[in-house]
Amino acid sequence: MFFGHALLLATALCLLLSGCQEAKSSPPIHPVVKTMRISLDMGAANRSYPGVIVARHETQESFRVGGRIEKRSVDVGDHVREGQILATLDEKDLRLSMESAQAERNAAVSNKDQAITEERRYATLLSKNVVSQSEYDLKHLSAEEARARLEKADRSLKLATSQLGYARLVSSNDGVVTKVSAEAGQVVSQGQSVVTVARKGALEVLVDIPERNIQDIKEKPAETSLWSNSDVRYRATLREISPSADPATRTYAVRYALPDADSSVRLGMTATLHLSEPASLQTARIPASAMFNQGKGPGIWSVDPQSGELKFRSVTVDRYSERDAFVHGQLANGDIIVTSGVQKLDEGMRVRLADAPQGDVR
Repeated sequence: MFFGHALLLATALCLLLSGCQEAKSSPPIHPVVKTMRISLDMGAANRSYPGVIVARHETQESFRVGGRIEKRSVDVGDHVREGQILATLDEKDLRLSMESAQAERNAAVSNKDQAITEERRYATLLSKNVVSQSEYDLKHLSAEEARARLEKADRSLKLATSQLGYARLVSSNDGVVTKVSAEAGQVVSQGQSVVTVARKGALEVLVDIPERNIQDIKEKPAETSLWSNSDVRYRATLREISPSADPATRTYAVRYALPDADSSVRLGMTATLHLSEPASLQTARIPASAMFNQGKGPGIWSVDPQSGELKFRSVTVDRYSERDAFVHGQLANGDIIVTSGVQKLDEGMRVRLADAPQGDVR
């Protein structure tokens, strides 16, 4: 009986020892990670601002007299020529004013003729000593007053005639209608904008730039791309900076001329202004997913190409793009860094590259 128990105990001990031996001899597990080789570059630091394509010259056409709009002849997008009628006012009141001025002029003409006739008659009588000098002087003054009233009536008639002509709003230059601010039947005042016409010719991109960056834009090379075709870029030249910031957004309206714009650049298109300047440090462009922060500042995992061991490298972020970050710091050309799953790794851990053979630690 005792011999049987001893045999069982010995067998169990052997199995236990063999299991421990197998555990000790099993190879270590190295996680598979995605990596990339970095390249340091003295690239340009880019800043982008959204904007819109506008005409360099826009005219807000308005009537020179007030009244009720009888007809509007154009709409947004219409091409117009210089002198083309854009809208007309109801002419009834203006025509009555002109007819009244004409009647006043006719009366002034009759009054002047009568006054001149009286002056000449009294001049004849004065030469024969029939009337006194003072009586003649009164007739002379009446004639001069009649002449002045006729001159005033002439000018009033010209003004009334001009105002009747102002009932037609005409385009001051060739262009395209970009905005309509009044409709038929609406009563508008003198100088109130009715139609906005963008003059044909130079195009510009209008952007809003924050006040903290406004001092740095004058010497920076600029390019513009369209949202509809971001692969094509057009040279942009700074033309105008607003003298004051918008009180709500604290941004400055800035206009860049587009001297190389072609037919694909149209008014109202969404555009992006790209400003660039030479970088002072060599930077590496890496995926944002390669960065992490464990309380020591931003950093990345660098992989030793021989042993696969991870080392923490501290970096400084220069700027961000849509998905990537431009960094500099403890980096060298050709370094291999981990690009995903960085939060699950530790210092000194050995890993395998995703594209390395199964037996290769790298």
